[in-house]
Amino acid sequence: MAKTDFKPVMIRNVEFLYPRLNATYKFNTAEKRSEECNPRAQGASYSIGWKMDKDAAQALHSELKAHYESCKTNPPFSKVFGMKKMDDGSFTFSAKRNGCNGQGEENSKPTVIDGMKKPLADTAIWGGSKGSIKVTAFPVTDPDGNGGVSLLIDTVQVTHAVYGGGGLDDFDEVPMTSNGNDGLDEFEYKPAPAEAKAPIADSVSLDEIPF
Repeated sequence: MAKTDFKPVMIRNVEFLYPRLNATYKFNTAEKRSEECNPRAQGASYSIGWKMDKDAAQALHSELKAHYESCKTNPPFSKVFGMKKMDDGSFTFSAKRNGCNGQGEENSKPTVIDGMKKPLADTAIWGGSKGSIKVTAFPVTDPDGNGGVSLLIDTVQVTHAVYGGGGLDDFDEVPMTSNGNDGLDEFEYKPAPAEAKAPIADSVSLDEIPF
């Protein structure tokens, strides 16, 4: 796959769904739910979803379809993997990163930053958190022969963090505020309380492709 097949895409100011960024998870078919697992376990991955209104979703879909077609890939484009239409007319998308690469080596965790573009101290955020996400889009063909675009997590910026515990009273919310833009990168400069714990890595490996 050529380097030009990989397209960075910014999605701004969305609500996150089912974020699994602090550890790798896999789906337990017996329990019908995701559960934390070792990165080396079969099917282990980091993942995150987000919600978009119809107009924003159509714009993203069109951008991803155009990228697929520009790669001159067969079979013809049929879908954006992880995209679903909801009953209220909105759409959800998802992106992931495998726990291990093709050589069996553990992949690094997705980069998660706060509004100050510093590493987020606690990445175990819950659904309802808000922010922006940078993904890498690339053409794939699934086991059923459907051609489309898959999304790889690159960097997640959390500007409104929600954390959960035993009940609703245990939730902490970090309000999103604005304090200008330093122009260093594509992420908006929106402070949110957090302490740096690890350096930011921005590399993307071909071995992190979900399929």
